[in-house]
Amino acid sequence: MSMGALKFIVWTACAVGLGIFLSKGEVDGRTPLEHAERAWKRTVKPDAVDRMKDSLEGAYEDAKGAVSRSTDAAPRERISAEDRAAVDRIIAKKK
Repeated sequence: MSMGALKFIVWTACAVGLGIFLSKGEVDGRTPLEHAERAWKRTVKPDAVDRMKDSLEGAYEDAKGAVSRSTDAAPRERISAEDRAAVDRIIAKKK
């Protein structure tokens, strides 16, 4: 067995052991993951996260509606009536 394979096995075993400790080991009556969750909930304002989530969902719905719009519909007019009249006059002069 080469040294590289031995290192891989040792590091993998350490990572698995750390994962088991984080999920099962108890510190002050709670697992380290429970401590991390409590700290996260105390420091991060849930209402700000929820507002961000809602705004992202709204943006997603707007984009979904714009993309799924049928191609048969005429494109939205972005030219003012005055500009349209000026273009029509130029076209009429060319004929």
